[in-house]
Amino acid sequence: MNDHILRADARDNRAKILTAARSAFDALGPQANLREIARRADVAQGTVHRHFPTKQALFSAIITERLRELTQLARQLRAEHDADTAFITFLTTTVEQARHNRSLASVFEEADGGEDMQTAGREMNAELALLLDRAQAEGTIRDDIDLADVHAIAAAVLAVDTHPAAHPADRAKRVAIVLDGLRPPGRRA
Repeated sequence: MNDHILRADARDNRAKILTAARSAFDALGPQANLREIARRADVAQGTVHRHFPTKQALFSAIITERLRELTQLARQLRAEHDADTAFITFLTTTVEQARHNRSLASVFEEADGGEDMQTAGREMNAELALLLDRAQAEGTIRDDIDLADVHAIAAAVLAVDTHPAAHPADRAKRVAIVLDGLRPPGRRA
């Protein structure tokens, strides 16, 4: 019985640490240290080290968790929406979240890319491929687009922010123009 309780406590601590780490990285970027993360999680620094022996292991766990969330989002959108809406919503949601969490993107570059993270990335890409294939089969997305193009276009949408818009409507227009390039010529807005 005690082992079960300890495992539940360990799971709870791990979840608290991951939440605290995301918060710390949002506020401080990749310079957030394990002491600050432990403080935010309200756990001992040794507890953080037991779960994540290195900062890179923590980075990888955060990215893995985020990739799994995106995989679930893609599945949900595919189940609940038509192909075009599911694909465009997934892409815009992903880019918008990345826009608001640029520190996570910098963390991604420092992550060690362990097996769990690589598996989560493959699963997310497989779901994205399903969304893309459905939208292409429906004729709402160009048939000469592949996953590499989608990733590059997502990066282009993020790059829009390097030239800040005067108004949110201007940013939305710029994003729409970039995403419009995904559509066949007869289906562009």
